[in-house]
Amino acid sequence: MKIIKWAALILIALILTVGVVIYSFLVPVDEVPPILQNHPNAHWSGAQDGGVFFEITQAKPPRYFVEIRHENGDIWVKGWVSEQGQQLRNSDFWGYDGGTVVYLRNEKQLQLENDDGTPIDME
Repeated sequence: MKIIKWAALILIALILTVGVVIYSFLVPVDEVPPILQNHPNAHWSGAQDGGVFFEITQAKPPRYFVEIRHENGDIWVKGWVSEQGQQLRNSDFWGYDGGTVVYLRNEKQLQLENDDGTPIDME
């Protein structure tokens, strides 16, 4: 009888330990977003597995010149975007996947353009 009680106690302890380990992997880690030393106002959009920095370097509403940078600070792409509905801030940008479109947090897509309004050249 004592052996069964001890076995049940050990089994419960093992189940609880496994549960805590699994829970610790499922709970997101609140990390401090990275900051670019030479671009402290650039906004990080990403997670632990990667992301990009967005920085509006010129604002002539409704047009904004945006620089999109890799994690190491190197320029990935830059261009003008136009937004008629609101004044943009760095934190309004959400995503970029390598094309000519940037995504805002409100799910709107903006086309990256040259100064003359033509789409940017990706070559």
